Amino acid sequence: MTRVYAVLTGDLVRSRVIKDACGEECLRRLKEILAEVGGDYTAPFSIFRGDSFQGVSSDPEGALEDAVLLRLKLIAGFDRDNSALRLDARIAVGVGTIRYLPGDGSAGEGDGEAFRLSGLELDVMKRAGRGIIVTTPWEDLNETLSIFCDVVDRTVGGYTKRQAEAVMLTLEGFTQKEIGDRIGTSQSAVSYRLKGTGYEIVLKILAWYRSQVRERVRLAATV
Repeated sequence: MTRVYAVLTGDLVRSRVIKDACGEECLRRLKEILAEVGGDYTAPFSIFRGDSFQGVSSDPEGALEDAVLLRLKLIAGFDRDNSALRLDARIAVGVGTIRYLPGDGSAGEGDGEAFRLSGLELDVMKRAGRGIIVTTPWEDLNETLSIFCDVVDRTVGGYTKRQAEAVMLTLEGFTQKEIGDRIGTSQSAVSYRLKGTGYEIVLKILAWYRSQVRERVRLAATV
């Protein structure tokens, strides 16, 4: 049986500017968010070089959603809208097999197809100015996936802190009324905040990705 994983590798955007603006607070918040999203990963997220991170998930179907959630949580991570304090990240997801993972569960010294695809794409993303991408072993999927990731990237990248917070909670399954109760506002205010975010398109792309990868992982498991 062939086991398929997802490796998520990323780094903070404008990390030097962010660190100058908020010191260790941004690193603390990054650690909290990585623990929230990847707490049950095969290899939980670890931080390296100060502002880069990597984790290994045994649920490749949910990898794009995890990447989106990471970015939403970062963007929504501070108490006020301020461009100097806007956290965001580039995240490259590699889907595929893993040849080696250290016994201690750390991702940093792992090796295999998923690691290679994730690492290569992160380098490309920096040069291309992209914020999220997923690459799989299935070439027939990758071309469409690249377009959809670009749509998600441009959509999420344009959110304000308040919009990111509302979309994040929607993605986590809360109703508009529940979101209003959590953030101390009305349901109508939440609806207004979501208006124009294009979150419905993001949800459709995530559902499409999950179904596409689920079928391919199922076929791979029979090999």
